[in-house]
Amino acid sequence: MLSALWLAPLPAPGSDLSELPAALSPGFSLPDLAGRQRSLNEFKGKVVLVTFWASWCSPCIKEMPSIQRLAATMADLHFAVVSVNVGEGKRRAQAAAGRLGIEFPVLLDKDSTAFKDWGADVLPTAYVLGRSGRIRYIARGPIEWDRVDIVETLKQLAAEQRTGRE
Repeated sequence: MLSALWLAPLPAPGSDLSELPAALSPGFSLPDLAGRQRSLNEFKGKVVLVTFWASWCSPCIKEMPSIQRLAATMADLHFAVVSVNVGEGKRRAQAAAGRLGIEFPVLLDKDSTAFKDWGADVLPTAYVLGRSGRIRYIARGPIEWDRVDIVETLKQLAAEQRTGRE
């Protein structure tokens, strides 16, 4: 399951949104800032942007406003953003989320297990999952998520029918 992701060639850090062969995501079950366990399965049927970030990572902080704008732009579509704070405690993640005005779920990956399970090796790293839960795109390094071309790509993905072949 995870091997397909690991075998796919990954773009260099700082590159743009790159298409990957559709691979199953490793999933996760992590606590949110309220302490409630959240699973990626909650978002099945939607295109999901899973972004791994940390409060000390200036490129992560810099791209967050564009992710927030993207979430607002895509609000009426089959789309969700899930942010995964890597290696930090609840207080630090909560303070950063408050400063940034994050309105989407912030999950805590204190020991970086999910980050490693997903094959990420740089912050920020983001994955775009299609509506069937398969990984379709990766962004290693910061990008402007509300760029017209990226929004159009995500809208097309959200418009696709959910299939097992995705």
